[in-house]
Amino acid sequence: MGLARKDDWVSSCDWVPEDISSRFTVVPAEHVTLHVVDLPIRSARQRRAALRYALEETVGASLDTLHFAICETRKDGKLLAAVVSRDIMDAALTSRPDTPVLAEQFLLEVDPEGSAWRTHRQGDRVLVRLSDGTGFALQADVLLPLWQLAEEPPLIHSGDGLPETFNAVSHDPDDRPLPSDLAMYDLRQGPYRPALGIERPLKALAASVVLAAAGHLGLTIADVRAQTAIADTLQQEAASVLQVRLPAASPDDDPISIKRQIIADTVPVSGSGFLPLMNDISTTWVRDGATIDVRQLTWSNDGLRLLIEAPSLEALQGAEASLVRAGLTVSSGSATADAGSARAEFVVRR
Repeated sequence: MGLARKDDWVSSCDWVPEDISSRFTVVPAEHVTLHVVDLPIRSARQRRAALRYALEETVGASLDTLHFAICETRKDGKLLAAVVSRDIMDAALTSRPDTPVLAEQFLLEVDPEGSAWRTHRQGDRVLVRLSDGTGFALQADVLLPLWQLAEEPPLIHSGDGLPETFNAVSHDPDDRPLPSDLAMYDLRQGPYRPALGIERPLKALAASVVLAAAGHLGLTIADVRAQTAIADTLQQEAASVLQVRLPAASPDDDPISIKRQIIADTVPVSGSGFLPLMNDISTTWVRDGATIDVRQLTWSNDGLRLLIEAPSLEALQGAEASLVRAGLTVSSGSATADAGSARAEFVVRR
């Protein structure tokens, strides 16, 4: 898995539609291996920890040089996992740091009938997606013996044509079947996982408490994402207030540190447990690596009502389990899922 030059990436993947390449950094299949792994572990965190050791004898390289990602949980409960060099991940995120990283194999859908291979040819190079979800790229002249060794499964083919020797189910040069939800295959996991998006709202919350104590502003957060512009304004105003109230603090400090200074310097409103509870929730999820996004939060009756979005129902269950293990009381509403995302409402109390 040597580090590919950027022009090598482009020449290998220039068949990718522009609307995909603009939203994802696509890593050529030659630099990513896909594996089906059976890990009888329910916890997503424990699965991620065990994955590297389950594949240790398969990858044939030092584990410290590789990055492991869980891309999908199959219907049979087994995992579809990707292995890529850390050098490749570093290169991808250096050139486009805020862009999801995608293995090229995932640009071809798995045969819905579960028996055919998906293939796409570009010159002398063929991209292959097998019926079990794995895939690879190889030279066109190597495809025939490999296909025969696999007992000649039917092919669903696109791109440049294949010899008549192959039993192709269909061939359309312009047919490039792309999965409807590619974001679920993002390789940015573990040490490469992007921020959960909760740190900045916490800074806004800490700043709003200072302003409220000074009699300037009371802030109720209804939609975390919609608060981005407000957070920028609050940080500027909070800087001047903090200079008077907490000279040693800065709006860019860790929100937990700011909150502690505020509590030490300000008498809280009687009965209010909002910030301590928010601190418990965010600390727990960051510690356990919960892959969730807080879409909305509301505080009432000593409870925090959260509208949560996650990549899957399993991720929602893991987020709820993390809070319960932390000693919090969680009431969850019915969950909904569609197109690679799941949503549920949690009511959390201490």
